[in-house]
Amino acid sequence: MPLHVKLVTPERVLFEEEALSITIPTETGELTILPNHAALVTNLQAGVAELRRPDGSVEDIALSNGTLQIAPGSQVTILAETAERGAELDLKAVDEAKARAEKVMKEGIHASEESFAEAAAMLERELARYKAAMKYQKRSGHHGQVRELPQ
Repeated sequence: MPLHVKLVTPERVLFEEEALSITIPTETGELTILPNHAALVTNLQAGVAELRRPDGSVEDIALSNGTLQIAPGSQVTILAETAERGAELDLKAVDEAKARAEKVMKEGIHASEESFAEAAAMLERELARYKAAMKYQKRSGHHGQVRELPQ
């Protein structure tokens, strides 16, 4: 019995489908969910989720913060502030947004704690988007002129 995965943002239901597994970033680390996983509710951390479908295809999804619920019967519900498929992302636009977020972080060192936290969250979200776009390009064979992230 496969997982039934539903990913919802305030704007849309990104997908609702069957999956063999999903690996998702949480506050306590990366979590891979397989069928018949124990019930769980946990907080998401911005990052890249990896969905493995029964047909063998894999999809990378950029997620921001949110909540993950695993219910009996292999029901997985992901509620995220934002979520985007790697295929939806324009690497050039993501790279530019990441650069703007990095600039805000540097300028925000002397700002209020609230402004700095907001800038940090923006940077974390853009890094997740960048990683999802890069993974999509590697999987699909589409390679663009984008600088690699420092390790």
